[in-house]
Amino acid sequence: MCSKIGNILKKVAMFSSLEENDLLLLESISKIHDYQDGDRVFLEGEISCHLMLLIDGVVSIFKHDSKGNEIVIGYFTRYSLLAEPSTLRHTPLPSSATFQSDGAIIKIDLQKFEESFITHPQISQAIIQSLLSKIELLQQNIHFNIASTTTEKILHFYEKNPKLSLDLKQYEIASILNMVPETFSRNIKKLLNDGKLTKVSTGYKIVTP
Repeated sequence: MCSKIGNILKKVAMFSSLEENDLLLLESISKIHDYQDGDRVFLEGEISCHLMLLIDGVVSIFKHDSKGNEIVIGYFTRYSLLAEPSTLRHTPLPSSATFQSDGAIIKIDLQKFEESFITHPQISQAIIQSLLSKIELLQQNIHFNIASTTTEKILHFYEKNPKLSLDLKQYEIASILNMVPETFSRNIKKLLNDGKLTKVSTGYKIVTP
């Protein structure tokens, strides 16, 4: 019979096809860590010995510029891998992470995971897809920095992140877009008036032509 961790892992696409024996092995090298809003997950420069799977809550990934200002790289929600590029390369983490809500992470022993699961076809494919999503996030951040107008940045965010936008507060989205909340709010109103965004119960979404 599966434990609490096993039942959670079964819901994750990456592990859903594992045979019962493999699932039990994965359970044995995994542990749930609970966090509260504001708790630090990891710091830039640390080397992780665990593969981290976010199973509840919202986590922000950020860096600090030369003046000490916090620059948000992105927010992650349930069933996202955290910092897996550096973790799998066994190199220092390039950023820091903090919970923006109460939540939990399953930490999987990295060495044992690599010995037993890294070559599993479905798992390796899922890791590739996760890595590609991180590349897309980098491209998105580049777009946010070169976009010609504030409204273009906002529309691009809501177009590319329909689910994430419903999980975040307005000031958190403003932080991702590198703008103050007042500027974000003012431009949201303009986009609503122009019929390019619509209000929903948990935020805003793009109006489909």
